[in-house]
Amino acid sequence: MNQCKENTDEGRSPVRFEILRLDDVDGTAVDSTVVDAASVNRIVQQAAYVGQRILIRPAESASI
Repeated sequence: MNQCKENTDEGRSPVRFEILRLDDVDGTAVDSTVVDAASVNRIVQQAAYVGQRILIRPAESASI
């Protein structure tokens, strides 16, 4: 029987996202942070709890 390996990240870089906190009045970015995919849900829930506006986008990969 052939076993399928799903959701394995062997040899891959972790997925990272930039989360920008937005100004309540005009929507401009106030500050930002880069987090791993596992942290996004927690941050979204915290922002929703306090009514904070955020923007989430894939983080740019670092140039080496």
